[in-house]
Amino acid sequence: MSKQQREVNRRERAAAIQKEAAGKERNRRLLITLAIVVVLSAVVAGFVIFSGGSDTTTASTVSTPVKASGQALVVGGNDKAKYKVVVFEDFLCPFCRQFETSSRDFLRADAKKGTVQVEYRPFHLLQDDYSTRALSAWAAVLQQGTAGQALKFHDLLYDNQPYEQDPNKPDASKLASWAEKSGVTSKSVLAATGGSDDAFVSAADAAATKAAVTATPTVFVNGKQLAGNSVSDMVDNLERTLAAG
Repeated sequence: MSKQQREVNRRERAAAIQKEAAGKERNRRLLITLAIVVVLSAVVAGFVIFSGGSDTTTASTVSTPVKASGQALVVGGNDKAKYKVVVFEDFLCPFCRQFETSSRDFLRADAKKGTVQVEYRPFHLLQDDYSTRALSAWAAVLQQGTAGQALKFHDLLYDNQPYEQDPNKPDASKLASWAEKSGVTSKSVLAATGGSDDAFVSAADAAATKAAVTATPTVFVNGKQLAGNSVSDMVDNLERTLAAG
C-alpha cells in the first residue's frame, strides 16, 4: 500500500471516528435535554399543585362571610359596613332576576371588601305555587344546610328561573337537584327541599309587610328605599351610590 493510500485511509478512519463521536455527543446532549425537561416538568407540576392548594386555602380564608339571620341571608361579615343593602325579592319575579343578575357581581365584590353588607330577603309575593315551592326549598337549605349552600342555591334559583306563565315549572326533584348542585349532600336536607314550609313563608311575608313592601324587587340602602323607574335605573342608582362611598 502506497504512502498516499495509507494517508487516505487514515483520513477516512479519522472522519469515521469523528462522525461517531459527534453522534454520541448529540445523543448525550439529547439525553441531558430530555432529563432537564422532565425535571422542569416535575418542578412546574409540583408548583402548580402547591399553588393550587394555596389558592384554594387563600380563597377559602378570604371568601366573603355569609350567615343566616331569621328568614334572611346576610352576605358580608362587616356589621359596621358603610352601606347596608336589603333586597326583598320573589324567586319567580322576572324583575328580581334582572336585578339579581345585574347587581350580583358588584354587590358581592363590595361585600367582600367590607364596604357593603347585603341582606337577601326572599318572600312569597306572586300568586303561583312555584313562588311558595321555591321559597320553601330555599328555606330548607338556609335552616338545615349551610349559609354558603343557601347563597349558591339562591343564585341557582335565579339562574334557572322559569317563565312566570310556564305551566311546567321545576318540580321537587329539580329543586333538589339544584340544592345538590349547591353543595348539599345531606339526604334529609335534600328531602326537605320538596316540602312546604308554611311557617317560614308566613314569617318572610310578615317581614315584607312590616317593611311596607308591596312589589319586587324592593331594595333599601341604609334604611331608605332605592329609587328607580325601572330595574336598570335601580341598578345604576345602587352602583353609583356604593361607588361614591
